[in-house]
Formats: sequence, structure tokens, C-alpha cells
Amino acid sequence: MVPYLILSLVAFLVNIPMGYIRENCPKFSFRWLFWIHASIPFIIYTRITLGTSKWFIPVGIFFAIVGQIIGSRWRRKTRSLEEMEQLQQIPAIDARDQKKLDESQTTVVLLNMGGPKTNADVPDFQRRLFTDPILIRFPLSFLFQRLFAWLLVTFRTKAAMKRYQLIGGGSPIFGSTERQTTALREELARRGRKVDVIFSFNYSAPLPEETISAVQRAGKKNVLLLSLYPHYSQATTGSNIHYLKKAAKAIYPEVQFTEAPAYYLHDGYIQAFVDRIREQIKPGESLDDFYLIFSPHGLPLYSLVEGDPYAFQISQTVAKILTMLGRTTRWSIAYQSAVGPLQWLKPSVEDMLEAVTRRGYKKLLIVPVAFVTDHIETLCEVDIEYRQFAEKLGVADYRMSRAIECHPGFIRALADSAEAVFLPFTSDVTKKNSQNFKEVGARP
Repeated sequence: MVPYLILSLVAFLVNIPMGYIRENCPKFSFRWLFWIHASIPFIIYTRITLGTSKWFIPVGIFFAIVGQIIGSRWRRKTRSLEEMEQLQQIPAIDARDQKKLDESQTTVVLLNMGGPKTNADVPDFQRRLFTDPILIRFPLSFLFQRLFAWLLVTFRTKAAMKRYQLIGGGSPIFGSTERQTTALREELARRGRKVDVIFSFNYSAPLPEETISAVQRAGKKNVLLLSLYPHYSQATTGSNIHYLKKAAKAIYPEVQFTEAPAYYLHDGYIQAFVDRIREQIKPGESLDDFYLIFSPHGLPLYSLVEGDPYAFQISQTVAKILTMLGRTTRWSIAYQSAVGPLQWLKPSVEDMLEAVTRRGYKKLLIVPVAFVTDHIETLCEVDIEYRQFAEKLGVADYRMSRAIECHPGFIRALADSAEAVFLPFTSDVTKKNSQNFKEVGARP
């Protein structure tokens, strides 16, 4: 009896993940047919090994079909929830259609992924990062993600620590975000908006649970979500929103969430990049002598296929920067930080460096266009690793523009994005005071 029970369980359990995968394949395609029949050799081997009767084969087929159906329905349900969640996470573009918030009942939360403060924090940071199913997906990841994360942390932590050591023994992102939070709070105060401003990270403190608890202790009814990722992606802003809402559901379900409008084309934000680029040009030099490579963080190609607007918004930002610079030639967009075997957005920075040097360009200026703070992707990857790669290719002058950090234009963009969602001032006196605050705050 036991061999028959084992065979039934094997046929059933093996086919659940196969049905899950099959549901994502075009019907009657080769892949679809493959995942229907993939378990047959294994089930036959198990039957022969256990010595069960061939008359039991129809029963084994029945349990295999049940497993396929359960896996398929599981994937269908998961996909439906994912699609609904993705639509809910995409920030509103037009603030005119949004419900206006009472600032006295609102906490503005700046969103970012975070980073390890010191080398000792690297393992915990990486563990949270690699176990995030929104950020990292691969076939059967729902079964093997924790194992995958453990392997990466085990075998990559020492290498990651060495990289962080090159930039001071940890990520500066906490201090940078803290300063941006203070600058935004002060800018809003200059405009007459006395509102709480805090920040939240996904993979290092303050984590979403800490953020929601802070909002609850302050007695605020609304959270205004303002991403420090100017260009929307499900993997960045989307995951920040997801985990904050998940924490709120468990800790403070009464709180209401509102997304601030996008600012990736805001004049102040664009001006911040223009200024940072021009800062790299010394007296007597010309920006025209440098080939510009705009370097946003990469994303897996499936994000683009699923309708993620990230790459298109990056292109719009770059176009506006180039317009303000008066530049029409000698520039490219290339993506950095690709990891793993999946296809990522291309071209990569390495490929672009090889291409432009083959065409004879020896003076390069790299602009990390998707980053608002300097951290390991800029200070180590762009300014150290890509520099070494470029020098081997024969680049004579390699430069990187600094992150916009607390540039007045960027802080103004954040403040305008937040203020667009607040209720208008109610009296002429308050309006006049607000205008005075704006005039003072507009000067760097």
C-alpha cells in the first residue's frame, strides 16, 4: 500500500509547479506541451523503482492531472493579484484628479531601498534584498527563492564587503536620505506647510514596519508616498509601496495612502542634473569635448515586456537634460548593474564603453541619471570599476557627475510634487505668507 501512496504523492506534487509554469506558456505551444508531459519519465521511473502494478497507471495519471490543475489555478490567481497590484502601485500622474490632503493629518514618506550602514550590515541587507520576490524573479522562484538568497549571501558577502570597503565601509545612502528629508521638511516649512517628513527603506532601517509604527504614534491619518526613484518601476517604487501597504494592513489598517505625482520632468530636477554635469567641466574646457553616457540602473527585460514605464521615462528625462544643455549629438543611454542569467535592458555600460572607444572617443562623462544619491552603484561601480575598464580601453579622460543629493532644484521638485496634493491655503493672509516663504526658499 505504501508504494502506491508514494507514487500518488509524487505524481501530484511534481505536477503542481509544472502546471504553474505551463499556465504562463502560450496554449498548445511547444513549451506548453513540454510542461504537461515533463513529469512522465520521472513518474515511470518511480513506478518501476517501487514495483507498483501497471494497472495503477490511470490513478497516477489522475493525480498528475489534479496537480497540473492546482498549479495552473494557483498561477492564474497569483497573476491576477499581481496585475491588480501593479495597477494600484503606479503613481498618479495628474494630481488634479487626486483627493487633496490635510497636511496636519499627513506624513510625507520618502521611499528608497536603503543600504548597509556598515560592512557588518551587509549580510542582513543582502538577505532582505535577495528574498524579495518582487525585485528578483526567475523560474520556480516561489519554491527556491530562499535557497537562492542563502547561496548568494553565503558566496557573495565577502566580495560585497570589499566593494563597500572601497567607498568607506558601508553605504552613504542613509545619511544622504536623512539630509534630503530635512531639506524637504525645511522647504515645505518655508512655503508655510508644517508637515511631518520621514523616510522608509525596503532592505535596511527604517523598514516599512518601523515607518508605519511611527505614523501611528504621530496619530496621522494619511501617508503621502514620495519616491526617491523619479522613474517608476515595479521593482523600486512599486515594491516600496507594496511593503508599506502590507505593513499598514498588519499594524495600522486605518491609514490612507496617496501617491505624489511624478517629477522626472520637473524643471528643478532637470536643472540639478544639468548643474552636476557642468560642474565636471573645468575652466578652459568645453562640454562639447566629452561624450556623454547616461547610466540608469538596469532592469530585467521582462519588466519592459510587462509594461513597466521605467525605460521610457528615463528617455524623456535624458531628452530634457540634453535640450537644456543644447546637445544633439555625442550621447548615449546605457544600463548598469545587471546581475544573474536573465536578459536585462541593453546596451550595458561595458558594451557602450567598448563601442564609443572603437569610434575614437577618449573623453567620457558618465551621468548616473536614475540616482538621486551616491552609493555603491555610483561610487564603486561607475567611478571605480567602470573607470578601470575604460582606462584599459584607452580612455584618456573619464569623469562621473555627482548625484544631485540636496541640490535646491531637486528639493524644489520634491516639494512641488508633495504640495500638489495638499489642500489649498484657506485665507489671503496664509497665501501671502506662503508666497513669502516660496520667494525665500527659491534662492539656493
